[in-house]
Amino acid sequence: TGATLAICQWGFDDEANHLLLQHDLPAVRWVGGPEIELIAIATGGRIVPRFSELTAEKLGKAGIVRELSFGTTKDHMLVIEECPNARADTNFIRVGHQMNS
Repeated sequence: TGATLAICQWGFDDEANHLLLQHDLPAVRWVGGPEIELIAIATGGRIVPRFSELTAEKLGKAGIVRELSFGTTKDHMLVIEECPNARADTNFIRVGHQMNS
């Protein structure tokens, strides 16, 4: 479909993990409901319940996606920038674990 990153509100099942690894697609899981909705709005993407329903037309777009580490506790934030429908310049999503690839 042309995706370069998958973002999920819940975890990925074994089949999804296999597909992500097979296609060398990085993924972020356990993103909260309100946050994933804001990401969808900002990027112009559609939220789909399963990979089989994903099409190129439902993908969102962002110029830059990167992970920041900061503070004495080394908190991690996922930064999604250059979104076509963003009301702010940057969307921050707190990441509890390293990004999976």
